[in-house]
Parts: sequence; C-alpha cells; structure tokens
Amino acid sequence: GCIPTLEELTLHQEDIEKIELLGQACRHLKILYLQDNLINKLENVHRLKELEYLNMAVNNVQKIQNLQRCESLNKLDLTVNFIDKAGLLSVESLQCNEFLKDLYLVGNPCTDFEGYREYVVATLPQLKRLDGKDITPSERIAAKQEYPAIRRRLEEELVAEGVDLQAAKRIEDAYNAPIDEDVPYDPNEKRPWCIETRVK
Repeated sequence: GCIPTLEELTLHQEDIEKIELLGQACRHLKILYLQDNLINKLENVHRLKELEYLNMAVNNVQKIQNLQRCESLNKLDLTVNFIDKAGLLSVESLQCNEFLKDLYLVGNPCTDFEGYREYVVATLPQLKRLDGKDITPSERIAAKQEYPAIRRRLEEELVAEGVDLQAAKRIEDAYNAPIDEDVPYDPNEKRPWCIETRVK
C-alpha cells in the first residue's frame, strides 16, 4: 500500500522499465536506488521535492530531464547509461537544481567528447564533484573561459553527424505537469512494464 513516510527505497536489479507512482506513494523519499534496471527515461519524479540522492546507474537513459522540481537533489548518479554527445546538451536542465553537488556520468558515450568535463563544469557552477573528482576553483575558471569554444564545437560536430539540434535541445521539464493532480493509485494493479506482468 501507500507508505507516505518512507525516506529510502531500493529497487535495483528489478527489471523495471518505467518510473511510476513514486510521487503518489512515497512523496517524502530522500534516497532512491534504481540502478541496474531497464529504465530509458527520467520521468515521474517531479513530486519528490525532498529527494536528495537518485541512483540511476546502469540503465538505458539517453537524456537528462524532468528533475527540475527535485529541488533538494544533492547527488545524481547516471553512471553507465546511454547519454551520448547529443545528450550532453541536456546537462543544462540541471541548472535548476541549485543544491546539486555531486554528478556521475562516467561510462556514458558523452564522456568521450573532448571537452566533456569542461563543458559540464562550466554548465553547472553549483557542482563540487564530477565523476568522483573534486572540481577545483582554477578548473572552474578555465572551464568557464573555454566553454564558448567547446559549446560551438559540440554543436558543429552534432550538425555534421546529422543530429537535429532543436530536438537534442528539447528537454521535458515537468513544469507543465499538474503537481496537485494525483493519478489513481491501485497497489494491486499490474502495469504492462512491470516484471510481474511480463513473465506471464
């Protein structure tokens, strides 16, 4: 049933394909472990305003989005997902998360882009650590100076590769989601993307 006071939830290695109903069932979550699942989209977490740590490592996420209302978010782990060079543009969506200090993107294709670290450091001035490595004041200054050239080169490479820049920059922000409107929650209902449904 509903566990409104739950602060920590571990759902790793459950073959979960979609994030759903957490905002209704567990609005006071502070720590959420969803690593090593089959989730391909960050969504339906906008009601988790107290969430401090989200672990989404080893999933199928391609774009960073729908986390803007997670205003307490301090640590985000997206290790080993599918965020590529185009997905690097979606890092900008985390500018809204003013308390975000620790971000992990190691193991994503975007980290192969020359200038990846400088791009992320300059884009997210609130960060203290990236991929487990502290960001020094001198590194931050240098990244800010290099940012315009890196951003230009990133967009040029994406265009040359046939990427639709407007589509790549389009980020879902959950600001349009009705925060006070609850989806009917039935704990006995089996969703089509849940393992209980798929094994039958």
